[in-house]
Amino acid sequence: MKSFYPFLVLAAASLPLLVGCGNASESTAASATASATVLEIDGSQFLLAEEPTGAVGVIVARESAEDGKPLVLVGRIGGAANPWIDGRAAFTLLDASMSVVAEGEDSVESELCMGDCCATERLECTTLVKVVNAQGKLIPVDSRELLGLKESDMVVLEGTAKKDESGNFVMLAKGVFIRK
Repeated sequence: MKSFYPFLVLAAASLPLLVGCGNASESTAASATASATVLEIDGSQFLLAEEPTGAVGVIVARESAEDGKPLVLVGRIGGAANPWIDGRAAFTLLDASMSVVAEGEDSVESELCMGDCCATERLECTTLVKVVNAQGKLIPVDSRELLGLKESDMVVLEGTAKKDESGNFVMLAKGVFIRK
């Protein structure tokens, strides 16, 4: 029995290595799939050549947009410590009339800090934007890679409003125009 014990210890010690190898190959496969997705989806189909007319800001859209109705929305990417949804074509949009200052800095009207003290005000002037395909499905590619977006870019979005009974508002964008 004593000769079996070292073998058992060796087998138990090797188990995490075998499991680790399996996870590494799965991770590599997932990474390859994500890279393939970027190559398979042409982001230019979501970029608008001309700025749509009739755009409203996030604050106005929160009050007036109707669920499922067409909407043209303007704003600046930001309003959150990290405005991006990693691996998805989604981001936080801040009303164009607002700007963000560092936490602890004095702010004036139309400026918000990133601290908890301004959380309610940030919610009133930000929304989640999801870039969707013709079937209304969220694009599974990071918007920075898909569209070349950067934080603080001013964008005009064409799509539909998504509102629930609680007043939560999301923009489902089918087209994105980046102001230069």
